[in-house]
Amino acid sequence: WPASSQQAVCRLRLGLDAETLPVLVAMVGGASSGKSTVFNNLLGGHLASRIAAQGHTTLGPILAAHETHRQLLERLFDRRELLPGYHRVLVELDSNATGEIGAVVTLFHTIEAFRNVLLFDLPDFTSEDARRDGDITLSLLPWFDRVIVVVDHERWFDRQSVSQLHAESARYGQRRWVVFNRAHAGLPDGELLSSLDRQADRLGADGMNVLESRLGRGFCSLPPGTLEAVTRFVQDPAPDRTQILRGQVAEAANRVLNQNEERTARLEDLKRSLAGVVERTMPSVHECTSALMTARERRQIEFASRLLRIEERKRWLVNQTRRLHHALRQVPLVGAMVGPVRGPIDAGAPDTADRSTIAASYFEAVARHQVHEVQRTVRGSAFWDEIHRWTGLEPAVREFTRHPEWRDEVERAAGKLDTALAAWLEKVERQCEGISPYLKGAVGVGGIGLAVVLIAAPGPVAALTIVSAKTAVGAALAKLVAAAGAGALAGKPLGRLTAIVEERLLGSPELHAVHAAARSFLSLLESNVRQLTEEAVAEAFALVLDSADPLADALACFRDLPEVSP
Repeated sequence: WPASSQQAVCRLRLGLDAETLPVLVAMVGGASSGKSTVFNNLLGGHLASRIAAQGHTTLGPILAAHETHRQLLERLFDRRELLPGYHRVLVELDSNATGEIGAVVTLFHTIEAFRNVLLFDLPDFTSEDARRDGDITLSLLPWFDRVIVVVDHERWFDRQSVSQLHAESARYGQRRWVVFNRAHAGLPDGELLSSLDRQADRLGADGMNVLESRLGRGFCSLPPGTLEAVTRFVQDPAPDRTQILRGQVAEAANRVLNQNEERTARLEDLKRSLAGVVERTMPSVHECTSALMTARERRQIEFASRLLRIEERKRWLVNQTRRLHHALRQVPLVGAMVGPVRGPIDAGAPDTADRSTIAASYFEAVARHQVHEVQRTVRGSAFWDEIHRWTGLEPAVREFTRHPEWRDEVERAAGKLDTALAAWLEKVERQCEGISPYLKGAVGVGGIGLAVVLIAAPGPVAALTIVSAKTAVGAALAKLVAAAGAGALAGKPLGRLTAIVEERLLGSPELHAVHAAARSFLSLLESNVRQLTEEAVAEAFALVLDSADPLADALACFRDLPEVSP
């Protein structure tokens, strides 16, 4: 929303709410062009605006008004109806003012020729200093009914500055007059006058003056009659520019709305990408359970992991599951054999670590990965690419931070898994009492129990169109004990072991408790990544105009306005 569009809105409001206003006239030009000299001469030679050898002397608007408008201006400024955003500073007529940034320096006179004119001397708009100060003059242009352009001798034929001012001024339906300030003595010849006349035409001006050169520095009093044509130019009644200003505001409003619609669509894409981050960075129950096992537990099932080719099996099952309906994908796989007893991210905990230490390391490793993925997704999004190009803004930097709160929660979740696994293995040991002597070598009752935890996940098997949990467990046990050298475990003992696992262990409260404890730990990771994505969405949403915002309705009012040419 350009500053000039905002000023056009304020100018429209003033035209609707205030009584008949004087004509607003702006004196504009480049640095050291002679604006203040013309301004002071129009005011009868009073030293109202300071004249100096260096450029960029006028820092803010200087307003000269007739005494009869003192109360009107006081009321308009107090109500913030005239140049809102600028406060008023009163000075004497011969104060030699330089103006102030953010203020309208106001002085009053009794010159009858300008009774119905509010005459402004504005800062230059062509220098680097002007751009640094925010192009005060160009942003305030919508306020003025007429513009007097003062061009110094060096810029007489500067097409760039003339074209810029022509384009900006014409948009607001302003009449223009050009004063060419001469640096050399004598009057210009006919050929030069013709060239200056063509230059005035390029500006779309009603007419022009060529000032006679004056020797010396400081204020120069111009010969009588020099600015008579300029005085007549500003005395004409102000035209009704309401429709033109509305057209300019409508154009800006439509640009804002169109850009906001595009930005809103990009925000929806960003939301979908961040939802994918949640799914992509969340370990499964199996991965979490295996990652939280101690070194001793990992050694117990290492043999089973290698023998049953769990990693290959897991990949096949994942590919099959992705073909199912989204709702079914939320159900943990049943009969899935997870691979090497580590999660997707190496927790980096030492072999001697207890489960709480392992859990803390694993949580931090996954959480850091989640932070990285959220940051990468946000920075690589089309939403933030557009924001950066338009505003230079960057998304907030996100880093993983260790908080005592999550350490306590992680420790509690690890404690739940510790308790649940102990109860489960105790149940397995108790149920397999008569069979345990047959389990020799690399496999034991503990290995059987841990393997079942990883193989048999809760969920509806038939819906996944894969082998049932019972078949998977039975086949796995047979292969496992045979390869472990437990040859005596055949026939009835093997069948009994299979039956015990299928009928007494699968679906038992103890097994459910193990999986529930793993899900409890996963909920901490899910909360972490969802908080990250919610913060990222909220940060982006603040840069989009919400459809429920009253401003959106106000802007939409301009959608159907007919186009108006200046």
